[in-house]
Amino acid sequence: MKKIALQLYSLREFLTADPIGTLEKVHDMGYDGVEWPGVGEKAPEDLEKITSNAGLEFFSVHITADDILTCNLALLRQYAAAGCQFLPIGWLPEERRAGGSLFFQTCDAIQRYATAAKAEGLYVMYHNHEFDLEPIFQNGCRQLDLLYDLLPSSLLGAELDTCWLYTGGVDPAEYIRKYADRSPIVHLKDCVKEGGRAGFCPIGSGVLDFSGIWDACENARWLCVEQDEATPGLDAFQCAQASIQALKQLEAEKLNSINK
Repeated sequence: MKKIALQLYSLREFLTADPIGTLEKVHDMGYDGVEWPGVGEKAPEDLEKITSNAGLEFFSVHITADDILTCNLALLRQYAAAGCQFLPIGWLPEERRAGGSLFFQTCDAIQRYATAAKAEGLYVMYHNHEFDLEPIFQNGCRQLDLLYDLLPSSLLGAELDTCWLYTGGVDPAEYIRKYADRSPIVHLKDCVKEGGRAGFCPIGSGVLDFSGIWDACENARWLCVEQDEATPGLDAFQCAQASIQALKQLEAEKLNSINK
């Protein structure tokens, strides 16, 4: 059975006001773990403590371009000591993405940071948005493809986001299979037909084919739910609850089909 997590950016307003209560509610919904959108001014060990006290796994924290550039070795050791396993880069500014003036400099920085992280047992990843799917060459190679072509899977993983893949014009399941060897975490996010910028939805209430996506995530260790903005008429907790209910139902259907 796959582990299902929630990216806490989905509950950022509640998290700021009541982190402990928010984590307890996430656990009560049935999630196995949470991915933190960053540590802020907290130490990784402090976040791990309140996460584990709520009965959730502390396995992944998003990092920034500044984290990559500064390469704080002491902080990397703190992540490792706290039991964190994954450090996905949340996004890169335009000048640091493929085609930008600082792209190759950024690749060098990622390689240095990821090498240092790997020595501590941590795996650096990159979380895509729709702008990462823009073609960079006439042969159809996209910005994201070039990033993964230049950095080996042993150093840089792919935290693929289903909504942004769809919005960027590619088939999410197909793209997940393309990078299956470097995708231990997949972000599950649903949206309206016009794409994520037009509206986000709980899993199964938008247009994405999550049955096919589930099958494509065969090698993933974590399926991480995220909804950037709540659906009109619902709050973020209700959206998170609807998403895990849909995934649990889908999981049951997949198991039943196997056992028949």
